[in-house]
Amino acid sequence: MTILISLCLALIFSLVFGETLKKNPIPFYISSGIIAVFAAATVWSGIKFPEFVDKWILAILVKGGLAGAFFIIVMYAGAFPNRSLGAKTFMPIRGQLSIIASILGLGHGLAYLPGYLKLVKQCALDLKIHILLFFVVSVIAIAIMIPLFVTSFVKIRRKMTGSSWKKLQRFAYGFYLFLFIHVLMVMIPRVQRGQQEAVISTAVYCCIFISYFACRIIKSLSKKSMEKIPVRQMIAIPLSVVISVVSVVTLADNYEAETKGYSEESIEVASDGSLKDGTFYGEGMGNNGTIGVELTIKNGEISDIAITKFIDDVEYFDKETDGKEMISRVLEAQSADVDTIAGATFSSEGFISAVEAALQQAGQ
Repeated sequence: MTILISLCLALIFSLVFGETLKKNPIPFYISSGIIAVFAAATVWSGIKFPEFVDKWILAILVKGGLAGAFFIIVMYAGAFPNRSLGAKTFMPIRGQLSIIASILGLGHGLAYLPGYLKLVKQCALDLKIHILLFFVVSVIAIAIMIPLFVTSFVKIRRKMTGSSWKKLQRFAYGFYLFLFIHVLMVMIPRVQRGQQEAVISTAVYCCIFISYFACRIIKSLSKKSMEKIPVRQMIAIPLSVVISVVSVVTLADNYEAETKGYSEESIEVASDGSLKDGTFYGEGMGNNGTIGVELTIKNGEISDIAITKFIDDVEYFDKETDGKEMISRVLEAQSADVDTIAGATFSSEGFISAVEAALQQAGQ
């Protein structure tokens, strides 16, 4: 639900500060830069925050929620029919909003770049194609975003001819597409683990992006009959929503049918104590390599977890502190469906995957 909260905040900001942003954008750019630096510093330093702060505030400021929300407003500003209320409201500040979104996006990218590079290096050796593909998609998105970001500044835009600026801005469609793919590649593994919140968030993202592309195409094809656009959009948006929801639900269902052991029934303790007693070993991919855990089941419940294999960097994930915190969360929830540690996403998810693998064996 982070994207919905972020989108509400971005919309409120745009409506309240729109006129001020148009007349004097510099303070807002500086504020965005401060947030971007905060995002990078938070992840690089490995500062620990309370669970509420990690789950909501950092998800909005550090993990790309607010940047994505501003990009969504910029997207739709160009998709609204000409002379419509949406176009009149957001088009005058579209350039400023895109600069803010880009600054926040760069902060998000820099924050996680060191972890990505380490993970890519390890995955290149292990031939983890999906991780490498995720990195490539992210790099391409940033590479497209940077020239769009630079040419959004009025002084630079005025030095370009109108036609050359418009040609460059067409690359924004490619950026939106790669941004959508980036989001899906982040969310789908969580959907595959059966996290309901991830399913909802992924459906929301699909609705937003697919509806945008549908509206943008319709607008392009309907320039000579603008009065028909609202009606067509009324048809396109619900259709996109239905397709998006069905696609995400089908994805989750197919994963559960194919992998069985990672379904919700196997990674959570069943009420009838169906987990077998004993000690079970599981592995998951961390930041630098494989994380291994030994999970003990007693009387059908998770009674103990020990991290037996771990090679990630201490500055990102300390086995003695962060490891104990993750173990505590799993024991308390009696499930692998727990939150990650702020600033140690890859290591935390590797630990969770290892626990899931061990629970899979215990549920067989």
